Amino acid sequence: MRALLLSLTLLLAAVALPARAQAALPGLTEGVQYRYIEGGVPYRPLPPGMVEVAEVFAYWCPHCAHFAPMLDEWKRDLPPSARLVLVPAVFGRDDAFSRAFFAAESARALPVLHRRLFAAVHETGELTRTANTAQIEAFATKVPGVDAPAFKAALHDDATLLPKLRHAYEFGARSGIEGTPALVVAGRYLVLGNSYEALLANARRIVDALAPKRPGKPARPAATPKSP
Repeated sequence: MRALLLSLTLLLAAVALPARAQAALPGLTEGVQYRYIEGGVPYRPLPPGMVEVAEVFAYWCPHCAHFAPMLDEWKRDLPPSARLVLVPAVFGRDDAFSRAFFAAESARALPVLHRRLFAAVHETGELTRTANTAQIEAFATKVPGVDAPAFKAALHDDATLLPKLRHAYEFGARSGIEGTPALVVAGRYLVLGNSYEALLANARRIVDALAPKRPGKPARPAATPKSP
C-alpha cells in the first residue's frame, strides 16, 4: 500500500513539474522580477501569439496618476505582439470611478476622459478622491469631446456595467493585486519592482521572454569545392 501511495505521489509530482517549469522565464527570477499567478488568465482574450499587459489602476490613486504618463510613453515601444489594456480596481457595484471608466469606454470617450479624470482629482481639484457617480457625471459630461447623452446613458446602464465590474474585480482578486498601480503580463505574471521604472523595465523583459520565437533562417549548404 505504501508503495502504491509513493508511486501515486511521484506520478502527481511528475505531472505538476512540467506545468511549473512552463512558468519559468529565461533570464528572469520568480520573486525578483515577477510573481507567478497559479491559474491566471488574461483579462481579455487576445489573438494567438499576442501578449497582454494589464494595468490595474484607480483614478483616486496618486501613484497611478504619476505612473499614467510613464505608462503611455512605455507602451509606444511595445512590440506588435503585445497589447496594453487598462483594468480599473473595483471595490463594489457602486464604485463610482470604475463605473465612469466603463461608461467612458462604452461611449467612446475614454481617450478624452482617461487623463482628464486623473487631472481632475490630482491637479485641478474639480473632483475629490471620494467623488460619487453624480459628481463624476456632472464633470465628465462637460468635458469637450465627450458625447454627454451617450456617457450618461452608459453610466446608468447596470445591465452592461455590472458584468464588467464583476469581471474586473475577479481579475484583480485572482491576480492577487494588493495595491495600485499593478501590472500583470499574460494573466500569469504579476510584475515586481521597487520603483515605477523597475516595474516598466521588468514588464518589458517579461513581454520579450513571452514573445513568439521567430524560426531561424535555415543554414546555407556549404559550397561544393570545384575539381581542379
